[in-house]
Parts: sequence; structure tokens; C-alpha cells
Amino acid sequence: MNGVFLLLALGLCVLALAFVLIPLLREPRGVEAPGRREVLLTVHRDRVVELDQDLASGTLTAERHARALADLDRELLDSGVLDGDTAAGGDSRGQRRVARIAAVASMALLPFLAVGTYLSVGYSEEVFAAWAPAGQAMPPLPQEEPSDEEMVREFSRLVEGLQARLAQNPDDLQGWVLLGRTLGFLDEFEAAGRALREALRHGGDRDPEVLVRYADVLAEIEGTLEGEPAALIEQALAIDPENAQGLWLAGTRAYQAGAHEEARAYWERLLAVLPEGTAEAEVIRGNLMQLQQP
Repeated sequence: MNGVFLLLALGLCVLALAFVLIPLLREPRGVEAPGRREVLLTVHRDRVVELDQDLASGTLTAERHARALADLDRELLDSGVLDGDTAAGGDSRGQRRVARIAAVASMALLPFLAVGTYLSVGYSEEVFAAWAPAGQAMPPLPQEEPSDEEMVREFSRLVEGLQARLAQNPDDLQGWVLLGRTLGFLDEFEAAGRALREALRHGGDRDPEVLVRYADVLAEIEGTLEGEPAALIEQALAIDPENAQGLWLAGTRAYQAGAHEEARAYWERLLAVLPEGTAEAEVIRGNLMQLQQP
């Protein structure tokens, strides 16, 4: 009986591997997937926008916002995206060759490894018993939030890493943006402004997110959204009229200048692009209700 079971298990393993690996071994037909760099940068940018919206709505404190962005920036640095692009053709062929070797090796070895594991363990109960005693739950992992000093050290390491990478690749727009944002977290607004100005010189003037971020940093330096910050916000909204951060800052500038009708117009546009029922939308509704009061 055990011999029959092992043969059936081996056959099922081979069948399952065939369903999974055969499609992977086929050459794609006329489909060109986006590059790894583009995918990672897009995901990173979307997550940054979400965090910025949570901060603006008050659902995320400034400290937690800074920590979350530090984690995102560190992940992007560790991914090697900012190290520069490699030759796509040769790398693609090499990766395909490695994938084929790994797939064939997995198909050949995995069934025997599975049988060996079954023979050495025997029953699933023993597998679970190896993880934790019966009736006992795994203790939760401690989650200690880093102190302010640890956060400063973390941001300082990010700055050093970004500066080293930009020294080798000064045309990297995303690197300058990350450097400017990280310096802003350290309250080094002058240096952050210089980094974001470099980002504008390397194509950031066509990116509304970069324009709005630079406007925000300049407002911190100058103490007002008037002047160059206002011009940058208008430039960003000319590129993307539905940019949430741009609409928020434009409405804030108008409100601070006493132009309440102009502020209302910007915030109504912002409310129209925010998802219904979100905390951000409720904050904007509160602002609009405040504008209605005499």
C-alpha cells in the first residue's frame, strides 16, 4: 500500500510541476513586459502618494508618515533601481537561460525531495509539532517603534547612500527626488531645495509630483506659498489638473490670502477626485463647511 501511495504521489508531483513549469519555459509571443525599473518606480510613487494623502487628511501622524516613507525609500535603494540600467538584451537571454536550468532542476528534484521528506517525517502532525508544542500558540513578535535618534540615523544613512549613488549617476531624476524628500524629513530644507532643484533640471519639471514637492519645500524655507511656490503649483496643475496635492496646496494658498471663493473652487475640485467616504474627503468637506460660515 505504501509503495502504491508513493508512486501516486510521485506522479501527482510530476503532473503538477508540468502544469506550472511548461508555461514558464515557453518563449513569450509578441508580449513585452514593462521593465523591472519602471514597475518598481511606479509602485513606489503610488505608495508615496497614498502616504501623502493620509498625512494631509490627518489619518497619519507626521512621525509615522516619515517612518513609512523612510521604509519605502530604503526598499527602493536596496532593490538596486537607482544603480542604473543594464543591457536589456544580454541580461534577458541570461535570465531566460537561468530560468530554464532552474525549472528543469526543480522538475527533476522536487518530487524526490518531497518523497524523502515524507519518509523522514511520516505524518503531518509531526511537522506541526516541530514548530510549536501542542496547544500553545506562537508568541507574537515584539514590535518596537524606533526612537527619534534611530530615525535620524536611518535618514542620515539614506542620505549618504543617495549621495553616493548620485555621484555615480547624476542624471537620475528619482535619486534627486528621494534625496530631497529625505533631507526634508531631517528639516534640512535648504539642502532639500537644492536636491529638488536638480530634479527639475533632470526632467522633474514635467512631473507634477516633483513640482508640488519642490513648492512645499520652498514654502517651508520662505514661510509662504506665494511667489515661486504658487507658480510651481500652477505649473503642476497645468500638467495634471487633478493632482490632489497640488489642489490642496492651491486651496491652502488661496485661503491664507483671504481668497475664500478661490479656495472653495480648488477644494471642490479636490473633493471631486478623492474617493468617496475616505478620511481625506471628510477633511475637505469640513474645510468647505467652514468656508460657508460667516
